[in-house]
Amino acid sequence: MHIIHSINDFLFELFPKAKDAGNNIEVLKEEIEKFYTVGPYKPAITIIHGIVDITIEGELIEQHNSRYRKVLDLCDDRRYEEAKEQITQLIKEAPQISEYHRVLGQILSEEGEQDEAINSLIDALRWDPKNHWALIMTGNILARYQNDIDAALKYYDSAVQYKPDDYASLTIIALNLIPNSRPEAARQYLDKAFEINPGYPNMYYAYAKLAEAEHNDKQAFEMAVVALFKNPRKDLLYKQSLESAMRAANAIIDVEVGGDIVNGFAAWLEDEFGKKIVIEEDASLKTAAKIEFAENYDRRYHLVKYNPQYPAVHHLIMHELTHLLFAAQARVAGKNKLFVSYDNNKQKFLLALDRDSKKLRKKGYEDGAIKQYYTSLFEGLNGQIFNTPIDLFIEDYLFVNYPDLMPYQFVSMLGLIQEGIHATTDENILTIAPPGILSKSKTFNLVNALHFMKRYGVNLIDEHNPTKTEREQAEKFYRKYDECRTKHTPGDEYDLLQSFAKQLYLQNYFALVEESGYRQHRDLIERLCADAKVDLPGSDAENSAEILADMEMQAFTQAHEGKDINMAVTRFMVEALHYFKQLSDPEIHAIAMQIGLLCGEGISPEKEGYSVPLIPGKSFSGYQVLAYYYVSWAKAFPEYLEQLQLPFGKEYEFALEMVGMG
Repeated sequence: MHIIHSINDFLFELFPKAKDAGNNIEVLKEEIEKFYTVGPYKPAITIIHGIVDITIEGELIEQHNSRYRKVLDLCDDRRYEEAKEQITQLIKEAPQISEYHRVLGQILSEEGEQDEAINSLIDALRWDPKNHWALIMTGNILARYQNDIDAALKYYDSAVQYKPDDYASLTIIALNLIPNSRPEAARQYLDKAFEINPGYPNMYYAYAKLAEAEHNDKQAFEMAVVALFKNPRKDLLYKQSLESAMRAANAIIDVEVGGDIVNGFAAWLEDEFGKKIVIEEDASLKTAAKIEFAENYDRRYHLVKYNPQYPAVHHLIMHELTHLLFAAQARVAGKNKLFVSYDNNKQKFLLALDRDSKKLRKKGYEDGAIKQYYTSLFEGLNGQIFNTPIDLFIEDYLFVNYPDLMPYQFVSMLGLIQEGIHATTDENILTIAPPGILSKSKTFNLVNALHFMKRYGVNLIDEHNPTKTEREQAEKFYRKYDECRTKHTPGDEYDLLQSFAKQLYLQNYFALVEESGYRQHRDLIERLCADAKVDLPGSDAENSAEILADMEMQAFTQAHEGKDINMAVTRFMVEALHYFKQLSDPEIHAIAMQIGLLCGEGISPEKEGYSVPLIPGKSFSGYQVLAYYYVSWAKAFPEYLEQLQLPFGKEYEFALEMVGMG
């Protein structure tokens, strides 16, 4: 096929780049060749006497194109022997097609025949000296396999000369120069690529490799993270960028530097809030780290424990110290809350898993083992309920305020998220774990994975094998957090906690209570025990940390304010008055304090099966306990009765009348 054009103003209008170059004939020829090229098949162009004669080998294109595409597909599948056989046949039929020789050179290089590969690439360049990829590949072989950098640079420079705006090629050239101790030359190529396309992810990976070669671990880490952000696909580049980020982060992590960051933060917290902080390792910890607040353990200091088996432990310690900071700030604002879960919460959890328990029994598991396993699930899930929303704020605080901690945070969070993936996808776990609980746990893990992805570009969502519902719920939670983050004030994290729990129907497995109210109640019980010279029941540190008022109790008392007399409570008060009439004052005092502690732990009015050790052989309902609570304090500590905040004044007066004591 022949196409004839007269070289005139109209032709330059058709090819405006040539017009913009001042009606340049060479540019016109290049633009015409580019336009009429089909795959590897370029037109023959002759310019003579003001005429452009374009010859297109339509018949050759039609015959060869499908065969050429098949060769490329075979190469993609790494079926090089078949590909080599077919491309060799195409070369015999049309040796003038430069790309055929270039493809054969690539196949030979993949097979390890580097000398033969160069010969084929040279043939490609003889037919087309501007074959860009033939130039790049020849340079690559000379640099990678023959260590002839000077010769490689000649081919690279020719490729750049013909395609100066090809940022991908510039990046490839740089990547091949880095391992050959040519960092300055590599940087020049990368800087050119950056000027052309600053969004190209491969270029940032190359910058990371360059920084790594120059032993600049900080820059290597930063560039690798940028490469992860710029490349949303989970391809080879993504994996290489992640590996580069991990290498750099681990190279940065230093015991002394991490210790200085931790000690500086801890010292500031001690000065700011007036309590000493002790940090110690504990290899027996089931979790990565934990903090024991002084107020909950009757100590003069806060204690941070961490498991040294976890990577980048300084991040774990900083995370727990930030828990302390947030709690202290919320306390100053009068908004701090305490998270509690007691036996009645656990019973609700176990009851919800009754059907799953039956399945495990059929598999041969004993009741004791099932209860122990489900108890660990209960504790683990409650840990996620409490920590997930607060941890989002904590990790952001560390990310923004401690940039030197980023490599530690990166390694540590990556490890924790991978641990979460294992906990919800491992086949051994899936065979026994209740699907509903596993799904909720996975949703919390996905929220953390989303947070990590937003901060470091590492996408671990698919590794969780989430359902569409789990993914959407996690994304919804994260959007809610993102809204709260911009206007966060101390204590807001507790509102987010309750919101997450309610949407997953987990609100019955814990309670959040106002810290100030609990502390007042606890202090009162302790003073009364001291005055009576008796031991505080359950006063060990672990129990002290868990004696918190139940939210159901608060809702119950509010619901009864201003209402008519509750006759059920009145009847139980009459029963209590008759019972206490038989006891001495010290006995009533002791029972009052014991019931006070029991009620401090939370009472569900409608629940049955409560017991008071000092009233042996008797099982109490929730209302019954509350009635005995009120009556015992009315007799033992009337001056503190109002502090109980129980709306039973009318019931007590009526009960007194009924037993003739009013």
